[in-house]
Amino acid sequence: MGINTQRGARVLLVSTNRERQPYPVVPNGLACVASALDAAGHSVEFLDLCFAKNAVASARAAASRFRPDVIGVSVRNIDNSDAIALRHYTPEAREVLHALREAAPSARVVAGGAAFGVAPEALFRDLAVDYAVAGDGERASVALIDALSSGTGAAIDALPGLVRERNGTVVFTPPGEDADLDSLPRPSLHRWIDLARYQRHGATIPIQTKRGCVYKCVYCTYRNVEGWGYRTRDPELVTDEIEELKVKAHIRHFDFVDSTFNSPPGHALRVCEAITRRKLNVHLDTTNFTPAAASSELLRAMTLAGFRTLGITAESASDPVLEKLEKGFTAAKVREVAERVEKHGIKTLWIFLVGGPGETTQTVEETLSFARWRLERGDAVYLTVGLRIYPGTTLHRIAISEGIVPSASSLLDPTFYFSSELHFEETVARLKRFAAEHPRFMFSADSRSMILPYLTRTASLLRLPRPHWQYMGLFQRVSRAIG
Repeated sequence: MGINTQRGARVLLVSTNRERQPYPVVPNGLACVASALDAAGHSVEFLDLCFAKNAVASARAAASRFRPDVIGVSVRNIDNSDAIALRHYTPEAREVLHALREAAPSARVVAGGAAFGVAPEALFRDLAVDYAVAGDGERASVALIDALSSGTGAAIDALPGLVRERNGTVVFTPPGEDADLDSLPRPSLHRWIDLARYQRHGATIPIQTKRGCVYKCVYCTYRNVEGWGYRTRDPELVTDEIEELKVKAHIRHFDFVDSTFNSPPGHALRVCEAITRRKLNVHLDTTNFTPAAASSELLRAMTLAGFRTLGITAESASDPVLEKLEKGFTAAKVREVAERVEKHGIKTLWIFLVGGPGETTQTVEETLSFARWRLERGDAVYLTVGLRIYPGTTLHRIAISEGIVPSASSLLDPTFYFSSELHFEETVARLKRFAAEHPRFMFSADSRSMILPYLTRTASLLRLPRPHWQYMGLFQRVSRAIG
């Protein structure tokens, strides 16, 4: 490939994520890469396939028209992690990649996205790309394309976070996550993405205040994707990003998408205080809130900044399960936080997982007892059955030791952990009976309803305040009546 280094490379970035249930997710990671490449002097075209009628045809047309030197393809998820209503995403990504290669045969193809942080080598083989980037994409993508432009193979071999083939062997250099996030170009989502269209379909606009995680949840991939420990952003720069989107794109509802928004609590507090000082009058939300760090001081600051709703990832309300999941808090702590959040006037979506290590019929009933209490207090509950086993997690090692998966499995074909102390069909039947009594209780499988996207879009057109899970009871009644 010959790239004119004076004008930079022509780079076509393609977001392959097309999942729109219960609502679409804005591809903010790829927008970060687009802004970084643009700032480095490359010519960037952004193709978002989420709403394309025909993803393959759209990809082929864009590659034919733009004639890229490099094609960057983002794969957000391997699958939807839902044992009841499973959907596998990589086959469609493979079709899109094939169309891109046909339309631009001389272009180098680079893949990335959160999925590559989870299974970099297996996905590299499966999708047959030239290179893949795992971990932070901004600096790695710029460095890779700069190296391709100059033809310096040695420089490519030394890049952290890169997957490539060398003499028939797949080689992966682990990412060296850079702590300095503040020097990265601002994502400027509105430059690359039709945010209004996402909002019409029920989406909220993502903001990231940090990367990484310090918790040890056995099933989680955040440490694989973003690294161990926290790399925080300057709260004033976070606020600048929110203000830019409010002024230039008329966005008023923002969703913090950190691994855990409220940890470390001091940083979350400073972010809230910075937003309050600007008097932005925005609605803030997150579904990544841990009961491990929820002081009254922080909750007070959150309400002043604009939080009216919150998603809390408790996963269970039973001590034996919380201990096995290594959540870092107890069932008593969950109840204490529930009362504290309610006192601050914040409505909560409680998020649970059923079927993990240590789960029994008794622990399920303990979680349902807590769920009933919160539902009666006006909260909502979202529950997933079974835990998706991802490579490199503690759950993966547990599953190998229990003979659930062979040690050599790539786990690209979705495999789930479900406690041997439970019977799957009986557990699902019990949960369905509970759901029938409580409209604001939703299975993850319920969110795959074909009716739900129409209901969320109607709520958006009626300008009902987000998040739309607040209307889960109404949505569920309508969905079940039609279904």
